[in-house]
Order: sequence, then structure tokens, then C-alpha cells
Amino acid sequence: MRDMINRGFLKGLMAFLLLSAVLACKKELAQEDDAKVKPPVRTYVVTARIDKKGTNSNSEATAVLKGEYDESTKVLVYTLECEKIEPVLITLRSGAKGSIGAMIAEIYRKKPEVPVVYPVKGLYTLSPLQERNLLKGLWTVAVNSASMTPEISGVLTLKQK
Repeated sequence: MRDMINRGFLKGLMAFLLLSAVLACKKELAQEDDAKVKPPVRTYVVTARIDKKGTNSNSEATAVLKGEYDESTKVLVYTLECEKIEPVLITLRSGAKGSIGAMIAEIYRKKPEVPVVYPVKGLYTLSPLQERNLLKGLWTVAVNSASMTPEISGVLTLKQK
């Protein structure tokens, strides 16, 4: 009789351990599946209204940057049109609002004796830090002329597509 009770107890214990192991594996698999879920990749419309407000100059010049940023490729594609200014240098910069910021890239530099061809077009591949700063709204575009550095500037704004 005692042998039967011990066998019953052992069978019950084995069943409990087996069930516990199966449940633990399912929980582990569920956690692994949750860890693999990635946030959706977004595409943004990028714009910048560029004028004297960003530089406190007395310039009548204006410019507009239009573009698109894709999180999957990390590429910013842009087109820039200027009015009433002959740019010698156009740069993308990153920094707090109201500061000159750190230069990210030159997107245009005037070559001697060559007229500006509008629109200025290009693309730029971002690093992870640059992407974070762009998405936080810390990027500006600055347009320098022969007489002022910068003459006009504006903040890049993003709107999800």
C-alpha cells in the first residue's frame, strides 16, 4: 500500500514538474516574441521656412526647403529654393534654438564664376545621433551670402506622412 502511495506521489510530482517546465518554456517563448516586435518605420515630410527671423538680420531674402526623411533608409532628400539672395554657402546645422549650432553638412557652396542653379537638390544619410536630433526639431538650415554669415536661417520641421 505504501508503495502505491509513493508511486502515486511520484507520478503526481513528475506530472507537476513536467507541466511547470512546459509553462516556463511557453513564457520564455512569449517574451522572445515580444522582444522581436519593432516599432513601425515612419516617413516624414520635412519643411523649413528660411528668413531673417532666425538671424535677426535686416535681409529681405527668403528660402524654402522641402524634403522627405525615411527612418528605414536614414536618408533625408531635399530641395531648396531661394529668393532675393545670392548664396555662397548653405549648411545644415544642429543645435538648440537660437544658437549657431554644430555644422552637419554643406549642401551648397558657390563656385567662382558659376551661377547658382535653383533648386538646390540633394540627399544626406544620417547617423543615429543626427536622426534623433532631427526628430527632436534641433536642425536648422543657414544661408550665407557674401555680405552676411548667416543672412537667413530656419528650423526644419517634420510631419509624419
